[in-house]
Amino acid sequence: MKAPFGRNRTAADLLIAALMAVICFIMLYPFLHVVSASFSAPQAVERNLVSFFPKGPLNLEAYKVVFKDVRIWKGYGNTLFYTAFGTLINLLITVLAAYPMSRRYFQGYKFVNIFISLTMFISATGMMIPLFLVVKGMKLLDTRLAILIVFAAFPYYIILMRSFFQNIPEQLIEAARLDGASEYYILLRVVLPLSGAALATIALYYGINRWNGYFWAMIFLKDKDKFPLQVILRQLIVMAQMGQDLDASMDRSTTTAQSIQFATIVIATLPITIIYPFIQKFFVKGVTLGSVKG
Repeated sequence: MKAPFGRNRTAADLLIAALMAVICFIMLYPFLHVVSASFSAPQAVERNLVSFFPKGPLNLEAYKVVFKDVRIWKGYGNTLFYTAFGTLINLLITVLAAYPMSRRYFQGYKFVNIFISLTMFISATGMMIPLFLVVKGMKLLDTRLAILIVFAAFPYYIILMRSFFQNIPEQLIEAARLDGASEYYILLRVVLPLSGAALATIALYYGINRWNGYFWAMIFLKDKDKFPLQVILRQLIVMAQMGQDLDASMDRSTTTAQSIQFATIVIATLPITIIYPFIQKFFVKGVTLGSVKG
């Protein structure tokens, strides 16, 4: 009786492995195509001959043009600034909102939970005009501070962090309170040290949102020196679609606007691609930390 079960289990495992391989291929193909196109000959890129591997001799001219463009470096610096400080603000507000929501003795516990949950049903794009008027009224238009504080926290991530805090044993918090610890001390010395995995996971979510953000930067910013990299990348894509050269001195026999567009995409996604494998372990750890262990 064990042999048929073993054969069925093996067939199921193979089917799952094949399905996962197909999903991985679908997800990786766009990125592989972009990387290959950035190193391919411009003629192959224009004729859509690039698939998995670069076509023609290895071409680095697109990267040379990108690295010489001052706009790219300014955008890169702005994106790093918005991502680093914006993520810190996101984590600070998220933790300060989620911790009291996780404690049932907090006055207004139910009201705050319901209120924050209801905001998840309101689309940010649907509030574009009111939000623009608020930022204008606060005299934050065309300032870096507008990008940092307008989306200081997302309700979904606050609820995730609240759920994680609720899984921390109440006995630890009660023991600290009996020793005379304040709520701030409990949060800093008891709760946060146990929440490293959750903080790392949510920090990655916030960081990716900050790194890829471009829409609200176009709405709030006018000074091109404050544009993040994604706004500049969008401008390059629009210029490429309109057939405009990105550089007047660019030799179209060695590179094209499309090649530069692909090279810029690779450079824009490289930091997240490098950082992600080091934080991936926290996803599994974040799930198991809140589980009941026998």
